[in-house]
This record gives sequence, C-alpha cells and structure tokens, in this order.
Amino acid sequence: MLQARLAHIALPPGATMSVHLMTPNVYPFAEYALVSNQIDSSALMPYFAFHVRPALLGIAGVYRVTWTGRGWPEVHVLLDARRLAEHDLTAAQVVSALQAAQGPYFSGVLQAYNQQFVVATTPRPATAAALEQLMLPLGPVGADGSRMPIALGALGTATLAPPPLQRDAAVAGWRHALVVDIQAQAGANEVAVAHALRMRIATLRTQLPAGVKLVRIYDLSGLISGSLRDVWIALGLGSVIALLVVLLFLGRVDGALAVMTVVPLSLAAAFLALHALGYGLNIMTLGGLAAAIGALVDHAIVVIERGLHDLSGAREQRRAQALTRIGEILPIMSMATLTSCLVFVPLIFLAGTLGLLFRSMAVAIVIALLVSQLMALLVTPVLALWLAGRVRAPVASRRQQRAQRRYGRWLVAGMRRAWLAIPVVLVLGALGWVTLRALPTAFLPRWDEGVISMPFRTQVGSSVAETTAVGRELLHVALRNPAVARASLVVGRGFSNAYATPNKGALAIVLKTNRSVGTRTVMQQLTVAFHQAVPSLLALNATQVMVNRLGDLSGAHAPLEIYLFGSDPALLHAAGERLALALQHSGAFSSVMFKSPSAGPEIALTPRAQVSLYGLTPLMLSQQVEARLWGRTAGMLLHGEQILPLRVLVTTPTPAPGAVAALPLRLPDGEQVPLDQLARVRMRGVVPYVTHQNLVPYAYMWLRPRAGEGLAQAAAHARAVLAAMHFPASISSVIGGYYQQQARSFRQMAIILAAALGALLVLLGLQFSSQRAGIAAMLAIALAAPGALLALWLMHIDLDSTAFLGMLLVFAIAVNNVILIFARARQLSGGAPRVATVALAARQRLRPILMTMLADVLGFLPLAIGIGRGTDLLRPLAVAVMGGLLLSILMSLGLAPILFSALARHGRRLRVAS
Repeated sequence: MLQARLAHIALPPGATMSVHLMTPNVYPFAEYALVSNQIDSSALMPYFAFHVRPALLGIAGVYRVTWTGRGWPEVHVLLDARRLAEHDLTAAQVVSALQAAQGPYFSGVLQAYNQQFVVATTPRPATAAALEQLMLPLGPVGADGSRMPIALGALGTATLAPPPLQRDAAVAGWRHALVVDIQAQAGANEVAVAHALRMRIATLRTQLPAGVKLVRIYDLSGLISGSLRDVWIALGLGSVIALLVVLLFLGRVDGALAVMTVVPLSLAAAFLALHALGYGLNIMTLGGLAAAIGALVDHAIVVIERGLHDLSGAREQRRAQALTRIGEILPIMSMATLTSCLVFVPLIFLAGTLGLLFRSMAVAIVIALLVSQLMALLVTPVLALWLAGRVRAPVASRRQQRAQRRYGRWLVAGMRRAWLAIPVVLVLGALGWVTLRALPTAFLPRWDEGVISMPFRTQVGSSVAETTAVGRELLHVALRNPAVARASLVVGRGFSNAYATPNKGALAIVLKTNRSVGTRTVMQQLTVAFHQAVPSLLALNATQVMVNRLGDLSGAHAPLEIYLFGSDPALLHAAGERLALALQHSGAFSSVMFKSPSAGPEIALTPRAQVSLYGLTPLMLSQQVEARLWGRTAGMLLHGEQILPLRVLVTTPTPAPGAVAALPLRLPDGEQVPLDQLARVRMRGVVPYVTHQNLVPYAYMWLRPRAGEGLAQAAAHARAVLAAMHFPASISSVIGGYYQQQARSFRQMAIILAAALGALLVLLGLQFSSQRAGIAAMLAIALAAPGALLALWLMHIDLDSTAFLGMLLVFAIAVNNVILIFARARQLSGGAPRVATVALAARQRLRPILMTMLADVLGFLPLAIGIGRGTDLLRPLAVAVMGGLLLSILMSLGLAPILFSALARHGRRLRVAS
C-alpha cells in the first residue's frame, strides 16, 4: 500500500524511491571482501557480478548480496578542448551524436526460406578501442551545409576507467577492496545459511583470478551459535544442580533420576510444539526454556514428593497410597499451572522491539509450563507409582523432620501475633522503593558481541579520497590493539544507509575470540586511540553491531537523543549548536554529538540576465560546466552482458575553487568567454541541509550517560539543561533514543505486572473460595519483587526490560507455592480455608516448596554467573529471578499465612462488632 501511494509522487529526473520493511533480515549477517594489491575495486566488479553474486544467491536462505566499492567501470571519452575549438564543436554536440549512434535499433522482420529473420541496426561498437573508430557527423561543413563524418578518435580518446569516486571501501592489509554483504531471508536459519555460505566461499576461493583473494570480515552466525551453545550449557548445568537439590531432599537416587527423566521429555515436547507453531531455536526461545527449567522440575518434584511421602505397608498398599495422594495434588497443580500461564499471556501481545525480543520467549515459557503439566498428568504419576513399589527408603531425614516441627512452631507463633506482618510489609515496600530509585536503568542488557561498528565523520567538505585516507589510518591504529583480529572500512555510506556525504565513513572491527578484555573496554580503548591519531575528527561513535541494528529497528540510534523542532532550519542549527555546548559544559554526559546534517563546501552558479542574449539557457550553461568538471552520460557500450556507461568529459586542467570563475565556456557563435561573464559565482562553506520528521524540520544530537549512571538519571540532567536554555516559542524539544524505548517498555511491563497481580487476586480468590486468602497470597507474591530489585543492585546490574521479565517470572513461580498452601488448606477445611488448616497446610508443604524453590534458584545460577558471552542477555533475568525467589520462600511460607491470619481475625472482629 505504501509503495502504491509513493508511486503517485512526481520525482526529479534520476531520483528513485524504494520501500523496505524494517525487519532483522534487512541487515547483513555476514560480510566478506574481494581484495587485491594490483586490481582496483572497479575492475573487480565484473567478477563479483558474474561469478561471486550468482554463486552466493544460489544458496538456499540468502536473500540479497550487496557491494560497496568504487563502482562499475566506465568508458571515459576524453575530448580535447583544442580539437573541439578547431572543429567548432561543443561537448553537447558530441554527446548528442553518441546518443544517436547508441542502438541497437529494431529494423523489421524478414520472412525467407521458411525462417523469420529479425533485422537490427547496431551502430555502437562493443569496446573502447573500437569506439574511437566510430564515425560521427561532426567533421568539417560540406558544400551542402552538412557536416562530414569524422572519427571520434580525432576529437579525443576513449579509455576504460573507474567511475568518479563517490563510495569506497578498504580492508586492513590490502590496497584495494570490494566489500560484499550477505543478507538472509526472513525466517531463515542463519546458522545453516552461514554454513552453506562458508562451503560456497571455499569453492569460490579456488576459482579466483590471479592476485585476488576473498577474505571474511565478520560472520554473525558464530555469535548466534556461540550464544546458543552457552545457553545450552547453562541449561544443562542448571538441570544437574536441580538434580543434586532433589537428591539431597529425597535421599533416593532413583527418585532424583525419575524427577530428572521428566526434564528431557518435557524439553523434547516443547521443541516439537515450538516447531509446530513456526518458532525456531534462537537465544530468546532457548532462554525461555532455560527460564522455565525450574517449572519443569517443580511439577515432577511436587508429584513424586507427594506420592512418596510417609508410605507404609506392602508394595500394593504403598502404590495405592501414592495414587491417592497424587490424585489429591494434580488438580491443585493444574490450576496453579494455568494461573502461571495467564501471567505470561500479555507478553505475547507486546509491540515494538520489546515484542520482537520477548514474544518468542513468552511463547516458549507458556509452552514449557503446559508441556510440563501434561507430563505431570501422564508420565510423572507412572514414575511415582514405580518408585512407590520399590523397597521403601527413608524419604525424610530426622533433620528435615526437626526443621519441619520448628517451622510449625514458629509459624503458629507468628500467626498468633499477626500484627507483625504490618511492619514487614512496610519495610519491604520501602526497600523496594528505595532500591528502585537507586538502580540505574537501561533499555536492554549489555552483552558482548565481539563485533564493533564505529561510524566517523571527517571535516565537512572532505572528499571521499581524504575520508578514505583517514579511515585507513584508523584501520592501522585498530590493528595495533591486541584484541582486534581484522577490520574493514566503507566511505560514502553507513552501516544502515547505502549512500552518505563524502565525509562519512564506518569501520567494522572484529575482535579475537580468545581476548582477555570485554568488547566495551576495547571500544573505549579504540575511541581514545582514534581521537589521538586523528584529532580533527568531527564525530566518532562506537557501538556493537547488534545493538546498533536493534536501535535502527526501534527508531533509536543513541542512549539519549534530543530533537529540536521548528520551521526555520537556520534557527534550529544555531539553537542546536548552543544546546550542544551547554550540554558539554554541564559535565553530566560522557559524550555529546551534535548531528548537524550538512554538506559542502558549495560553489553556487547564478546565471546572469544577459545569458539569453548570448543564445544560451541555464540548462546549456550547466551542461557545459558539467562536461568539464564531472562528465556527461552519452549512452553505454555492451560488452557481453556487461553494461559500460559512456562519460564524456572535456580535458582541461582541474581549476582551483577560486579559479572556477575563469573557466572558459563556448558561446553558440564559437566565441570563448569566462564563466563569470555568464553567471555569478559564489562560494559557500558548510551548507546545512534540512531533515524532517513527520514533515517538520528538526535538528538533533546524541548523548551518552556518564559511567555508572542510568538513562533515567541522564534524561533528568538533559531536561534541566533544556529548561535553562529558554528557547523561543517557535522551537520545541523532545527527548528520545534508547531512553524513549526504555520508558515505553517500562510502561508496558508495569502495566503487565499490575495486570498480572490483579488477575492473580481474582483467580486466587476464586480458587480458594476466600478473598482474604487471595489478598494474602497476592501480597506475598508482590512482596517478592524487592528481592529481585535488591539482587540487581547488589550485583551492579541495570534495571532493564529483561529484569522486569524476571520479576514476572518470579510471580509465576511464586503463585504455585501459595496455591499449594491455600488449596491444600481448602481441602483440609472442606470449604474456605481456616487459620488452623492454613498453618497445617503450610507445614505439610514446607519440604516440596523448599525443594522446588532451591532447585529453581540454584538452577538459574549458571545464567546469573554468566556461562560464556551468550548468556549476557539473560543475566539480568536470572539475577532478578534468584533474588525474587529467595525472598519468595519467606513470603510464601511465612508472610502469606500470617497475613491470612491477620485478615481472618479482622473479619471476625467486624462480624462481632456488627
């Protein structure tokens, strides 16, 4: 629909417009380069286009193969100005004659000898050498007033040459480079595509021309496979730790093995369900399964522990007892599982980047919970009955029984002094609020990719050649860092823009896998080294590639962005410079970059009024200048399947900027006059160009917070500086960037957390047949959140979206505990729970709750510690879950029954008073 609307917009000649859906596959997952010390990138283009690109596009899953280099070679027709004057010709006449001799032209069809012959007229030769022999009607004027034929070579030369330098590329260690970017199809398995790509590259390397190499710059599939491997290791270690916890509590090896048998079965079933729904194995889905590993173990623990508790008698009697107890617990577990799933359902409907990241994780968690419950209904009872029939072994040690009796006495004492719950609630609420205010905030976690993108800008007006020279110097500086493996450079474009001004370039720096320092440290080292090597850099930014792409997908490019909107671009530019200076002087930010879009310098030619008196038009004037300074297109040559554009230039010494006014131009009568006689020549330095957002001109800048400070605190500093600027009413400001995405995601997650707690209150009240029990359970669940916040603060981890997801996971796990207690109390009471039955139920559920909680907490330990760099994205989630669940043990076993006792006594006093 958008493309159809844009098709109605009239564009200037030569301008085109394209629409691309911003999905992750619009970015390359791998980058290679054709490099050589003898052959330039222009000469490498035919080999790339006719050999490399078709071979790569033939790989299943490859969507697009793009290039960055100088461009396709051209045929330059260099006209001699003296010879043109001798023949009384202009470059425009040569261009017109060449265009008239373009061809091929369709000339008809001949039917003869039972065959059909297509007749074509092809006046244009196929090579540059033959083009010089092409006869054009531009010679001396004959008696009849027409011009005689003359060979093009009599007016100049035709040579194969590179195009004008608009873009360039470089690879450290090589003189010439043509960078090749490969994009995968949407939904393709990038790891499998990358494997096929490496096999195809290996084949191509055996067929390269002499002096040409095909080298790898980066391959992000290695990051994906490495991250998946790290998460798999964390998942396996978490399962082993959970096994040891179960073994410690049950005291039976067969019981622990039975519990852990359910885990691989549940995972296999979850993989099948994800595949059936169209989800692949990635960091987020596998992370969701790792986050749900506790739930997989929980269900098995509860069923087997309940089935093996206090068995007596012969084998058949023990099995009958186990079957009865399992039948009592399964309905409670089913309701608890469905309640936990409802907590995660809202995540599936998240929008934006947050939805892109967490939707698949939420689906994986819900599937894991449902599959685990299905196993608890079908498989685990069979294992429990098998264990019950084996030789009876002690299930509960004396130490466990003694701990259970002590807990019972402590709980009863607390329930008799229910008022003690009030200061506990207040202290935990205050602790949560203080920790929430003290935690630095971020949009997403910090992770280590090992690939850095470093866009930079040289002085405005720098040529592509100058920017390339600066970029090559930065490449040499980068390679001196011991952590850097290789690096590449593109100029005249960016990582997300196909074209940019000549003073813009970007470095892709790949780090060694066995380095001893993190990516962020290397980024800081390179930033300092680059500024020392080239102090004149206007701008330098360092980000990781995946972080940069997520920012592009969400419309954010920096931690903080300040937009100034108004109707006057010049006023916006001046206000932006003043604001950038004030922000730098505030000292509240580690870096301030005024993103002033500008070009230049510019030489403006304004035709004089008397131009028409000389028989010239502004277009004719422009074409004469273009033929001398840039060249005019005059068709093309066909060299097989290769198209060679023709560029016609008049060979004159390139004038200095101040001497452009003296450039000789030819009048229709043959007289040569200087340019300034026909036009006013004005030079301009930096020329800001207007950028718009929602049709409104704007200027903007990028800000980075100081080390150890979150986005919310940095945004507060920025607001204070903006308030002190006192901009006129015609200028308005907006703070965006990752901060805006963070604020939006925090609002979404806060709504989801509040909705989850509200839904839990209703569902728990209905399940327990008591709203007091529902309120007590809901408060106990909610008060586990301060534990998550405190754990993040102690571990110096920012509060981000994954940490919020961890708190939601805490709620989903903690709800099982309170359901086990109050639903059991409801069974014992034969109706609504009573204080005495709640105390008894809590005592009975002490061991399974401790087992499941400790298995969950310790199961997240590998993710919290960080097994490899692939678990960085899940580390805040794991730390938040561990802290929340540790506090949740006290809340479920202590505060929930005490709160219920307080509410029950308050209700009795109200009834007595009435």
